[in-house]
Amino acid sequence: MIAKKYWQTALDIQTAVNLSGVVRSFVEAMDAISDEARCLGKGTEWKNTHPIAVLFSTQIGHLTRTSVLAEEGVYSVAYKQALKETKDG
Repeated sequence: MIAKKYWQTALDIQTAVNLSGVVRSFVEAMDAISDEARCLGKGTEWKNTHPIAVLFSTQIGHLTRTSVLAEEGVYSVAYKQALKETKDG
């Protein structure tokens, strides 16, 4: 199970302005996602589309002023999942 702190960080960075800090945190989160993928027998697609990865990559796109080329609703689904994962109980 991916630690709650990575879900919370994915939510916290949605208002971040420091690209360097976001990217460093993204590396740590992706390490956790990769560990989970190995445990579950999941591959690259699962890691690339994980809600935490979506939230980080969306913020990176925002900070670098690049367009997000994702299917409609991908961000909102990821955000709702992160909120759910950070709730107590």
